[in-house]
Amino acid sequence: MKRREAFMAAALGLVALVHPVSSFGSTLADTVPRVKAAIVIVGTYKATDNPRFQLRGTGFVVGDGSQVVTNAHVLPESTGLSEAPALVVQVRGADGRWQMRGVERLAHSDEYDLALLRMEGPAVAALSLGDSTRVREGDELAFTGFPIGGVLGYSPVTHRALVSSITEAALPSPSARQLQGRAVRGLRNGTFQIFQLDATAYPGNSGGPLFNPQTGEVVGVMNMVLIKGTRESALSQPSGISYAIPAVHVKELLARPAQR
Repeated sequence: MKRREAFMAAALGLVALVHPVSSFGSTLADTVPRVKAAIVIVGTYKATDNPRFQLRGTGFVVGDGSQVVTNAHVLPESTGLSEAPALVVQVRGADGRWQMRGVERLAHSDEYDLALLRMEGPAVAALSLGDSTRVREGDELAFTGFPIGGVLGYSPVTHRALVSSITEAALPSPSARQLQGRAVRGLRNGTFQIFQLDATAYPGNSGGPLFNPQTGEVVGVMNMVLIKGTRESALSQPSGISYAIPAVHVKELLARPAQR
C-alpha cells in the first residue's frame, strides 16, 4: 500500500511538472477587482472648458479610504486664480458609475515625484502598502491605470510587469550637450533606487499602483515623466521600458504633517 501511495504521489508530481498551474494568472484575476475598487482618475474640472473634465493621470486610495496617492507632476500648478480649473478625482460609486469629488493637497515630494491628496465624500476601498525593500529583480508584479488617458475609455487597465532591474533613478548622459535640467538636478541632489519594468506603460498610467499580484499590496508608484526624463534623456526615441518609484517613499510621505 505504501509503495502504491508513493507511486501515485510521484505520478501526480510529474503531471504538475508537465502541466504547471499558473498561480500568477489565477491569483491576479482574484486581485484585480480589489485593486480596481481603489483606483481613481486624477484630473481637472471647469464648467466652461471643452471637455469639462481633463484626465491628468491615475491615483489610488490608501489609509483611511479618503487619501489618494499619485505623481506630483500629474497635478496642475496651483495659481490661486478663481477661474483656474479645479483639481478633482473620479471614483467608482456603489452603482459602478464614476463620481467626481473635490480634493485638497495634503503633501508632496518633488524629489520622488509623489503627492498625497484627501478627497471629499465617504471613504472607499483602500489599498495596503507593502514592503518595497523586499522586491527583487525577477519578481512578477502588476500595475493598473488609464493608459493613453481617456482614449481607451475610463476603465482601469491592468498589465503584468517583470522587475527587470532595481537601479538608480538618474543616469548620467554621455555628453554635457545632452544633459537636461531635470537630469542635472537629479545628479546634484543625489539619486535613489527605482524599479525598472519590462512592461509598456503610457503617460495616463502615471501615479498608478505597482502591486503584488497575490496580495494586492502596493510596492511602487508608476512614473512616466520624471524618471524617463533623467534616465532616457540621451535617447532620441522613447523606449518601451517603464519605471516605478518604490512604495517606501509613499510611506515617508504619509508620515509627514500636512503641507497646506
